[in-house]
Amino acid sequence: MSISEAGDLFDQSINFCMKLHFASAAPVRETSGEFKSNATTSDNKRADLQGLRGVAILFVLVMHLWPSSYRLGFVGVDIFFVLSGFLMAKILLEKKFTTWSVWRFYTRRFKRIVPLYMLLAVAVYVYGYFYILRPDRKQILDDLAWVYTYSSNLQPIFEKLGYWDQLSTYRFFVHTWSLGVELQYYLIVPVIMGLAFCCEHHVRLILFLSLGIFSIIFQLYAPPKISYGFLLSRIWQFMSGSIAYEFSKTTLSSTDYEPLLNRNEEGTLEADNNSYADMGSSMNRRASNKRFLCRVSSLLANAFLLVLVLLVAVSPKSVSDSTARICSTLMAGVVVYLNADVFCLTNVMITYCGDISYVLYLVHWPIIVTARYVTDSQILNAKGVATVLLAAFTLSVVTHHTFEKFFMKRGVIVAFMCVVACYVCILGTKSMYLYAPPLESINPNTSKIEYAIEWNMRESHKVYYAMPCSRDVDTERYTKFRKEHQLRCVAKGNGTANIILIGNSIAYRAYPLFHDILKGRYRNFRLYSRSSCPPLSNLCPDFTEAMKKVVQHENPDILWYMHFALYPSFVAPFRNLSKDRIYKEFQGNIDFISNYTKHIVIDMPYYRTPFNAGVKLAKRLQYGLPPGDEFVVTRQQLIEQTQYHRLRLSSLNCSKCIMNEINDALFKDGLFYVYDPKTFLVRLGDGLHMTPDANNMKIELGFKHDVIFPHSYHYRAFQ
Repeated sequence: MSISEAGDLFDQSINFCMKLHFASAAPVRETSGEFKSNATTSDNKRADLQGLRGVAILFVLVMHLWPSSYRLGFVGVDIFFVLSGFLMAKILLEKKFTTWSVWRFYTRRFKRIVPLYMLLAVAVYVYGYFYILRPDRKQILDDLAWVYTYSSNLQPIFEKLGYWDQLSTYRFFVHTWSLGVELQYYLIVPVIMGLAFCCEHHVRLILFLSLGIFSIIFQLYAPPKISYGFLLSRIWQFMSGSIAYEFSKTTLSSTDYEPLLNRNEEGTLEADNNSYADMGSSMNRRASNKRFLCRVSSLLANAFLLVLVLLVAVSPKSVSDSTARICSTLMAGVVVYLNADVFCLTNVMITYCGDISYVLYLVHWPIIVTARYVTDSQILNAKGVATVLLAAFTLSVVTHHTFEKFFMKRGVIVAFMCVVACYVCILGTKSMYLYAPPLESINPNTSKIEYAIEWNMRESHKVYYAMPCSRDVDTERYTKFRKEHQLRCVAKGNGTANIILIGNSIAYRAYPLFHDILKGRYRNFRLYSRSSCPPLSNLCPDFTEAMKKVVQHENPDILWYMHFALYPSFVAPFRNLSKDRIYKEFQGNIDFISNYTKHIVIDMPYYRTPFNAGVKLAKRLQYGLPPGDEFVVTRQQLIEQTQYHRLRLSSLNCSKCIMNEINDALFKDGLFYVYDPKTFLVRLGDGLHMTPDANNMKIELGFKHDVIFPHSYHYRAFQ
């Protein structure tokens, strides 16, 4: 080998080594007198990116646990999108862009995301079948159709629901909207990166910026229910990550290196003494610059992270969702670009949270919903939060070290077979998922709990019954009132009394039992009611006027008034009863109907639970829990809830009125059990409407105290 060839080789080697040394995409830091590249995890992932993932999942977790206090925790999802944009650009642009590289990209993404995603769907599906009440299972089934088509982000658009609306319901798959966006982005990212691969650096930036600007304009001006989860409104966040990658790559490849050997005029190589002399000072200068840049990068990274944490922790109402989203996205992009080796992102705990972030994201929301469902509360207490966190992290750690690593190490065929099995499990059993056994097929003596669960669920959702009477066409003809005709009917009997039961849905539900007890001992037994319309008030003027026409036309012997008592205006305090609007409405309507009826029975108000009693009791029984103290009501609770309405009714000037104190039948030893302690059958189906058990107690009280047969009337009126 000649001296000239040796010189060329040496020159090339030196330049190669210099470029290799400075080709790292990260700033360096000084440790024990040596410069080391940014930290990586055990599987050669950038530690700061894993730490940023950990921060993002913690933001999402606190937002879902305390949505009213940490509402801006949703920026965690924005950070995930930035990270995905960076990594997708790195994966597809770092090496030659070919069909094989795209195929490899898709197989790795499939193994990483889809099997665990579908296993979650199956786990919730199976859990729902055994532990979720049948009416609530339908929501799981409806949501699953969006989940297994990877389009959960589009569901709110078609159902016209906002993200925050969904968080307040028992929906197990609300959080999968972001995975829908991510998977849909995977469908178009090869096209974007394929175009970028063919372009120069500045053209790539123009491409990424153009897509980002168009996307963010769409998000800012589209309706919130569309812009929140629609892919087009999120592309700008992926592009932010791609731009961060492009800048980091360019910055790190911009250093030029001079050869240490120069050619003289004759073309032979000779040592450049100036180059050798300047080499040491040049490297020291660059090292000093690197140390300075490292400190600046660390300072900026820490500052941006602090701002993000404060933004979520304080969640000021003055900061709009759009402002928080834009700021967090830009700051996340800068932190990704800086590649700073800061402790708050590279410590073991936060990077491990990043390692399990995908599994933790999948499982945390179903666990939160389960806790809320079991406790029947949207707000979890400290014990509930601790239980959720323990369950979520334990399940995430176990799943990460078993299923997640298993699928990543195996071929795509194994993952594909798992996904197919999940689809078979769901689609193959879907038709039986909502099956309800006939209530008659359950023996209440041998299967008391199962019977009580089914019975309570049905009573908590009843709207219309099969009524033992015919449509009241006569009153429709002369009143011209036909709204909600299902709540008005008439039955013919073999007696002489003319009875009208008026009220709202409370009266409607009581009518069948009333009808059975009377056993035809009447001439006409008419139901005249309408939902949410107590006829003694003027809340529904058209219905009240129609009721007055019916009373005037029919001249009933007995008029029984049953209604829901807790309308806000009914229970509102008053100073002067004679000037109270509601009292005057009551008195005026009573004065009118007193002219056309012989006897008026008015049910006094009873207690209403602040929850759906039938559903809550069914849940307790389903999970093997005792009913709880909230199902036992004291007299003091009754008075506090109804005292002003009771005063209005008891103060009415009406010689024909008999106040039926139904609470005498409901309360035993000063307590009202909202369920039958022996059978666990609920007495207030939805917390308001009485079930047959409670209605029977109420109506029997009327007969027992001669309320329905006042004075000398007794049975003669019904013979």
